[in-house]
Amino acid sequence: MATIVLMGPPGSGKSLMAGLTAPSPVHFVDVDRKVSSTARFREALLDGAITFREIGESLTESNLGDRLKQYIEDKQGKVPPKGWLNFANYMGSIESDESAKKAKTIVIDTYTQLAMHMWSYIQHVRAKGKFQWDDWNIWKHMWTETTNALIDYSRATEKHLIVCLHERFAEKPGEDTTQVRITMGAKGEKNRDYLGGKVDVKVAASIEGSFGLDFGTYFTDVYRLRVDVDDSGIPTWKCRVHPDGQSDLRCSFPSTVKDGKLIVDFEPDFRKIWGKE
Repeated sequence: MATIVLMGPPGSGKSLMAGLTAPSPVHFVDVDRKVSSTARFREALLDGAITFREIGESLTESNLGDRLKQYIEDKQGKVPPKGWLNFANYMGSIESDESAKKAKTIVIDTYTQLAMHMWSYIQHVRAKGKFQWDDWNIWKHMWTETTNALIDYSRATEKHLIVCLHERFAEKPGEDTTQVRITMGAKGEKNRDYLGGKVDVKVAASIEGSFGLDFGTYFTDVYRLRVDVDDSGIPTWKCRVHPDGQSDLRCSFPSTVKDGKLIVDFEPDFRKIWGKE
């Protein structure tokens, strides 16, 4: 079974690619709460090719005025956020969900929004409005545990796992870098100085911290989606499956070669990438 990351900006087609071209039935763990309102999914929802479980919680239970005050005063919110716990509890009992049991593919959509739920929960438990130094260790540890748990579930149940997330640009030390010096700012933020070499700009997952650069090592396949627009304004959706210098992509399926050239860009369609169509 493949464990796959679909990475790209909003609107690049990650959810549609997962829902309409992955082996079906496809079951969404709908963190973004958008599956039921996606017009392209209506037919698949009606015939059972797509099912979903909506996490169904906002990022914070506090009103916006209290939330802003929490950030400014660096204090705990009044009401504990429920999104992360709902996700964790659902994944702990997913084997009792008949729709998930029947599915051939499980989609987490999106890790980006799930990260915000985890962030809010850590802030509340630590009784702080902002992340501190120790929080980053907890952050990376929990993302590692969460990802490994999802992959273990995928393997144990012989289901494909697809994780959708947005992307960000991140600094990564180049080969000549001899030292990375980390200092603390006045408000607990981490600052990095790279000594003895250049800094490479990489496309990372939209999960802050070092896990955003390392996440791809956990998955068999990492694809990056984008939208190209021609001179007349016509968009074309593309999915790249091989490294491009900025993105650490990988494809575990046999490479496609045409006229002696490796094909790196495909339509956002698993069937074509995997040679099933």
